Amino acid sequence: SPALAVGMLLFFISISWLTEIIVESTAYPLWGIGLTIFSLAWIGQFYGHKIEGKKPSFLKDIQFLLIGPIWLLNFIYQKFGIKT
Repeated sequence: SPALAVGMLLFFISISWLTEIIVESTAYPLWGIGLTIFSLAWIGQFYGHKIEGKKPSFLKDIQFLLIGPIWLLNFIYQKFGIKT
């Protein structure tokens, strides 16, 4: 979908920009910040799945891990009435 492609491109550009801001504004190494965010996100992911009562889909098939961000963007588009 062209709309999803543009959305993901804008997302990656904004994440790159945010990364540059983090690198320039803190004395902590970027790998340490990234590892902390990654660890907290995984904890949140598994806690959420425990509350939901379902196993994460990506444990069945790695494809679900790779398409997760696009799936989420599609969900956001639907909420705002944007056609994909």
